[in-house]
Amino acid sequence: MATRLPRLMEFQRAVPPGPAVTARSAYTGLDLADGAPAGRPYVVANFVASADGKSTVHGSTAQLGGEGDRAAFLLLRTQVDAILAGTGTLRVERYGVPVRTPRLIDIRLADGRDPHPLMVIISRSGDIPFDIPLFADERSRVALYVPDGIAVPPVAAEVVRHDLAAYGAGLAGVLGSLRSEHGVRALLCEGGPLLFDAMVAEDLVDELFLTLAPALAGGGELPLTSGPGLPTLLQLRLVRALEYQGALLLRYSRR
Repeated sequence: MATRLPRLMEFQRAVPPGPAVTARSAYTGLDLADGAPAGRPYVVANFVASADGKSTVHGSTAQLGGEGDRAAFLLLRTQVDAILAGTGTLRVERYGVPVRTPRLIDIRLADGRDPHPLMVIISRSGDIPFDIPLFADERSRVALYVPDGIAVPPVAAEVVRHDLAAYGAGLAGVLGSLRSEHGVRALLCEGGPLLFDAMVAEDLVDELFLTLAPALAGGGELPLTSGPGLPTLLQLRLVRALEYQGALLLRYSRR
């Protein structure tokens, strides 16, 4: 997984029309927490997908994300209090501490945030990849929502364990806990498809940042969402469309 911000780049701006913008100006100063509804964080999701709507190539996102997507990915992590990722994504992508370089940490500190965002893990099975670098790094802070009886082995990370059953059947209760117990006002969801589908089904996603890579993945790869279909479409509003080296970097708003 990329940890360093690529060289200075300019994105061509299509919506709204205007001059080119730098990655930092496009993906910082977003003030996401200002939109937090009562009782839960403001939730943004960030994904990269092929032009045919697949979120992986050979099971990973690595081949889809170019320089522009990597810059957006890293900078969005500076704009939130916490990051949510499913256990499958954590395992495949081998997550470590999410913000590592001094430049990115300085952006967080300048905005009044902790140097490292809280990592949030929700698992009904309790199958947690404790062997990934995230848990071996003493800088990591993790809020872990798992069934009662799931023990946390000795790890370097700071882990706060929550009994998942205490927050109801859906995800709204967990988001309420993040707001009330961890002070999270802005939350970034990085997948995977099952988790994102569940968030969408409960109408818990306020914005979607989506990079469309100029490539086709073909069948057999994971889509952006995976699960039961929605009863009706959730309409989105296109806030911004940028282009970099053929990739489209889109920002949609739900509310």
